[in-house]
Amino acid sequence: RTTPESLEEVLPLANEDRSLVLVMDGRVDNFDDLRHELLGHGAVLRTRSDAELVLRAFERWGEACVHHIVGECVFFIWDLRRRMLFGARDGPGARHFYYHQGSGWFAFASEIKGLLALPIERRLNETRLLDYLVGAFDRDDEVGTFYQGILRLPAGHAMAYSAQGLCTWRWWNPAELVEQKYVSLAECSEAFMDQLRVVVRCRLRSIRPVGAMLSGGLDSSTIVGLISKEFRGELREPLCTFSLIREDREACADWRGIDQILQADPWLHPTIVTSAAVDQMWQSHLDGIALEDEPFSAFNGLTYGLTYAAACEAGCGVVLDGMACDALFYDLGKTAGLVARSPRISRIRELIQSYRYHGAPVGPWRDMLAAMPGALMPKGLRTVLSPPVRWLRDARTLKSGDLARLRPEIASAYLATRRAAADAKTPRWPGSDLQQHAGRFSSGLISFGHETYGPLALARGVEPRSPFSDRRLIEFAVRMPLAAKLALPRYKHLLRAGSAGILPAAVCGRADIGGHPGWTFFQRLAGAVARAYPEAWTAAAEAKGLD
Repeated sequence: RTTPESLEEVLPLANEDRSLVLVMDGRVDNFDDLRHELLGHGAVLRTRSDAELVLRAFERWGEACVHHIVGECVFFIWDLRRRMLFGARDGPGARHFYYHQGSGWFAFASEIKGLLALPIERRLNETRLLDYLVGAFDRDDEVGTFYQGILRLPAGHAMAYSAQGLCTWRWWNPAELVEQKYVSLAECSEAFMDQLRVVVRCRLRSIRPVGAMLSGGLDSSTIVGLISKEFRGELREPLCTFSLIREDREACADWRGIDQILQADPWLHPTIVTSAAVDQMWQSHLDGIALEDEPFSAFNGLTYGLTYAAACEAGCGVVLDGMACDALFYDLGKTAGLVARSPRISRIRELIQSYRYHGAPVGPWRDMLAAMPGALMPKGLRTVLSPPVRWLRDARTLKSGDLARLRPEIASAYLATRRAAADAKTPRWPGSDLQQHAGRFSSGLISFGHETYGPLALARGVEPRSPFSDRRLIEFAVRMPLAAKLALPRYKHLLRAGSAGILPAAVCGRADIGGHPGWTFFQRLAGAVARAYPEAWTAAAEAKGLD
């Protein structure tokens, strides 16, 4: 229970004649709008709980209720009249949904642990194990888990289970949207910030202190800046901020941005965690791997785990993060590829200036050349050349990187399976910009992040909330004109323009975009493990193959 409304919530929740029974995990973020809409249709609300809103929405609209509910939530409803279970997962996949279909029975849970408490045979899913070992494919499978027979409901999908069997389908597809037109980029930036205000404010409902990650970069800083300048009246206590920095803070670019924000507003209540903290907690971190449903967060989750541990110690029940903001805009490489498809002199000049501004180690030419064959090749020729081009690329992949450490027959079979799955899910030659951009949010990329980091927070009694993962903001970003997404004249220029006056000028104009101090935390972890287990560490480092 994290919101005032959740104190009135009792689950499972049934309607008056018990023809509908609901269980739910998460929140409804368009709480006020949905409440007013339901009351306008004559609904009788017995409580102010989010769960009742979902139940009444299903009463009113049936399976189409998913289009009216915006939030970080999953739910399942037993419909007695139709003798059917119906459930759905939010569009970006901020909450998790696992299920198992047995012989004559069906089970579901928000964690794999819930299903493992049942008499389900524990059989390793070797393909998912390879996904873990080969990082390039860890996001491709949106359904499988480490256990055969235990599956995930993909983000933005719904499910129905009845005597006729199990059916799943995608209910949220941002590729079906239509591009929005704006008079100017300034107007688009203003509209983007207005939508950001909505999704930040609705995430401040809490019965415990609220916290936010603060990295000194643009994403998390904008969230903190908005709360500080415009929404502090929504909180009963100062906003807690949590920052990870290098131990030599004066050499840490993130610290300089963090310090400027904290100096500008003494109302904020900061917690600073340095890489030295790893020396005290590395063993407990490794021990915690045994408690995870899947091991993806074992090392990638180190910095998130430290942040959530600090939030728990500070008494915070909620922590806002900047997850998914990178997916709303195009980085330098993607921008260079798009410029290659329309190589105007003015754009190329602006692209070179952007690379220089951000201190990119190489110019845009390599990224542009990489995109040109697909961009300039006639469509018929693409079809003819595609198989050999793919074969050559796969041959190189098998001889380098993680796949080279596997036995050849395993690597080849695995690669073929993954390539076939990728081809079936996405077109070989993508369509419009809007469709390509929408693919970022229907590919499993964002939901994988939530599945990896969310359990780390929830295990510590902290609810993670992600404003940039809000379905409304994602749909806004997908519909923006291309010029608003490109890293021209700067990376995330639309957000930079909107944050002017909210953030210190140095933070708003920050040029370095790849120097996160997290690597120093990983290095400390590796060093601690190497010292504690020298034989195992040496053997792992020298291994030429994986059995």
